[in-house]
Amino acid sequence: MRKRSTLLAGIAAVALGTGVAPAAAASDDPGVLIVGGHDATEQYDWMASLQRDGNHSCGASLIDERWVLTAAHCVQDAAPADLGLRIGSPDHTTGGTEVGVSDIVVHPDYATNSPNGDIALLELDRAVSEQPVEIADASGPEGTPSRIIGWGVTCPVRGCGEPPAQLQELDTEVVADSQCSLSLIDGATEICTGSSEPNANACFGDSGGPQLEGQPGDWKLTGVTSRLGSLVPVCGTAPSVYTDATAYKDWIAETTG
Repeated sequence: MRKRSTLLAGIAAVALGTGVAPAAAASDDPGVLIVGGHDATEQYDWMASLQRDGNHSCGASLIDERWVLTAAHCVQDAAPADLGLRIGSPDHTTGGTEVGVSDIVVHPDYATNSPNGDIALLELDRAVSEQPVEIADASGPEGTPSRIIGWGVTCPVRGCGEPPAQLQELDTEVVADSQCSLSLIDGATEICTGSSEPNANACFGDSGGPQLEGQPGDWKLTGVTSRLGSLVPVCGTAPSVYTDATAYKDWIAETTG
């Protein structure tokens, strides 16, 4: 397990979603997702677009035929009836399976005055046929290759453009927690995720989407997009923080039954 970074109290985290974020202001602007990425090179059957009023708002991952995993701040002020999902399509506007949400379960550690515990489970209103993604047993140490995927505009600031319909991907890696220390990272339950490409990483609206480890056609989920790793609200200028889904496997198993 990576060493837990020193927490710098009183510094606001910049979340990567369009909903109300922990210790960050809400915004109605369209989200920005992966900056510096490219069109997805393979099919991710378990990838889901979490939508409000028919519009993409966050990413999510199908982990069971009746459950998806996302970020807590993506659903903080939502009721199940407010949400819908499109699962299994590389285009968030068409295709795949459309399904509703019957229940929202936010991790009990999540609170608006702290970014930690930024993870939530959504129960679908019916089972779907897409193949779920498996959650890894543990997230890798510093230097482990990973990949992030999501939909959205590729410019680096909030409200700078409309998100594209086509799913994007970017190869990344686990980096030292100290590179995300300004975002109050908890090394026991979070992953600091960087890219070797300049000005490339997750961004506003990418919240809830997955961080993956493995290889094409054989990916396992390790992280859930949470927030920027720096105080500068410009994407790609620093690594991003991902909730370590592997640290919450017991809670996920208990919740999904």
